[in-house]
Amino acid sequence: MSRIDRYADGRNISARRQQKARILGQAIAELYPDQAELELVDFGCADGAIPVLLLNGAGGANIRQITGITLLDYNDLPDKPTHAHPRFTRLVANLEGSLDSLELPWGRCDVVTATAFLHYCADPTAPFRHAARLLKSGGFLLASLPAPWVLRLRRAGVPIMLPRNSHIRVIQSIAAWRRLAEEHGFIELRCQAIQWLGAAVTAPIENWLAGRCLPPWCGSNVLAIYRKV
Repeated sequence: MSRIDRYADGRNISARRQQKARILGQAIAELYPDQAELELVDFGCADGAIPVLLLNGAGGANIRQITGITLLDYNDLPDKPTHAHPRFTRLVANLEGSLDSLELPWGRCDVVTATAFLHYCADPTAPFRHAARLLKSGGFLLASLPAPWVLRLRRAGVPIMLPRNSHIRVIQSIAAWRRLAEEHGFIELRCQAIQWLGAAVTAPIENWLAGRCLPPWCGSNVLAIYRKV
């Protein structure tokens, strides 16, 4: 029997992912305040919750299309339910391999998002290579990066409270991700704490804190914005 991930089941959307979508939407609106018909690609889209939330959000009318790429692992089995939207397309592929066979906006993409995803790649250079090819000059890679201590806790698990996540493959510092981005032709525009607990009850406080542009070490999750040079 396939294990159903309660955070990406194609039906429910956790408060944590709602917060991430809101923050991503705000960042995209700030980066492209007067531009419509934006083309987005989402790495690690899972059940499509984040792309669909973006399209249904305040800035969704400015997005022409979001193409999501999910992974072939126990979290993202292609037969699981998926959130749907007429401007969202979900593809299943090995992001660490070649994506040339996929119909993607190569060289025409405005934004690539990677929401709590990079640490699942055994080859962490692959998403940066693909993003560099997808994005037009001046385009943006938006990555939400859990703090290393959060990833260590999730990989080890907590009896009864938190199941062990053996799919976490890379744990490294924000500075290490920045160096990797720079090696692939990106510069870091901004990096700030965006989440602490990600619970519905704490959302008002967390939303206020996220707007204060706090440094990365303050949060359990940060948003890094990289611009393609």
